[in-house]
Amino acid sequence: MNFRFAHRSRAAFRRGGRRLRGACAALSVLVLASPCLAVCGRPVGRVEAVSVDGRLDIELSDGRIVRLGGLDAPNAERGAPEIANAAREFLSERLLGRDADLIQLAGGTDRWGRTLGDLVVADPRDGSAGSTAAALLTAGYARVRPEFETRGCAAERLAIEAEARQAGLGIWRDPQFAVIQSSNSGELRRWARRFVVVEGMVRRVGFARSRIYLELVPRDGPTIVVARKLETALARAGRPVAAMVGQTIRARGALDDRFGPRIEVADPTMIEIARRAAAPGEAKPNP
Repeated sequence: MNFRFAHRSRAAFRRGGRRLRGACAALSVLVLASPCLAVCGRPVGRVEAVSVDGRLDIELSDGRIVRLGGLDAPNAERGAPEIANAAREFLSERLLGRDADLIQLAGGTDRWGRTLGDLVVADPRDGSAGSTAAALLTAGYARVRPEFETRGCAAERLAIEAEARQAGLGIWRDPQFAVIQSSNSGELRRWARRFVVVEGMVRRVGFARSRIYLELVPRDGPTIVVARKLETALARAGRPVAAMVGQTIRARGALDDRFGPRIEVADPTMIEIARRAAAPGEAKPNP
């Protein structure tokens, strides 16, 4: 065996490994400099936005249409017209005629031919660099709508949304986007089969083979249906379902009214603890 060759090969391998680690570290710094990029999507190139339509979809100069992923925003069909118009103007002022990095959240396009993504602007006119989705949430012109593709940055986005909600910005002044209390049966009926955010105290937790049922007050209030496979993830996030009795939670999703008001939860981020009880109860799972 040629030991000198083996020694040189090992040395070259170590040098290559150091260069690779250095390059990865540099890339990490660049990615982390923009909100949500480290865990949401991947950069696919520089683009230019040329228009924003009434649904807040963004047309690029190359003809592609971008839908900002993981957001529920006002449009011509829902929301006060002045707030929907303000949201469109906000995006137009931020994006039009400026270069941005397209962050792609999913491969391919949706059924309407739109690219699911985000746009990162280095020097926007509104002064808030970074994620356009985050900027829209900060201004109160959208709320978080959990999607599989944005699960990695949902926690950060929910924190941004909470600040805008507490400040009463944008859609949070609009009753059509208000958080619905679980006791408000009229509003629950009104927004059936639409995306909603519901808040209420958990009065009972029921365990079945594949699902967990969080029943909110009052007795005929909505039920939050959680996939049993999410139990561990919720516990790791500090929201163990067995200890939710007495807790006030906030759940978001499509409101199904076929078997009484209910929301099917497919991701842990769809449930938040709004207020904790002083001494939360604990439900015992059935074997």
